[in-house]
Amino acid sequence: MEIYNKSNKGYIEVWLTNEEQQMYDRAELTEKLLSKVKVKKCKVVFFLSGQGDLFRCAENLLIKNLGCA
Repeated sequence: MEIYNKSNKGYIEVWLTNEEQQMYDRAELTEKLLSKVKVKKCKVVFFLSGQGDLFRCAENLLIKNLGCA
């Protein structure tokens, strides 16, 4: 898990692997993180690992966005 406190910009980033997604309750983690922040309007943003092949997914995304398909 990686946590980046960007509360000065209004959010906190949390990066979770597939394994960590199973281990942690995001609602509970959000509550804990926000309890430590002094900024009133702050959001917790989760970035979650996917299940697909990263290379294949990135390739398909590039092809679609470049209009090559």
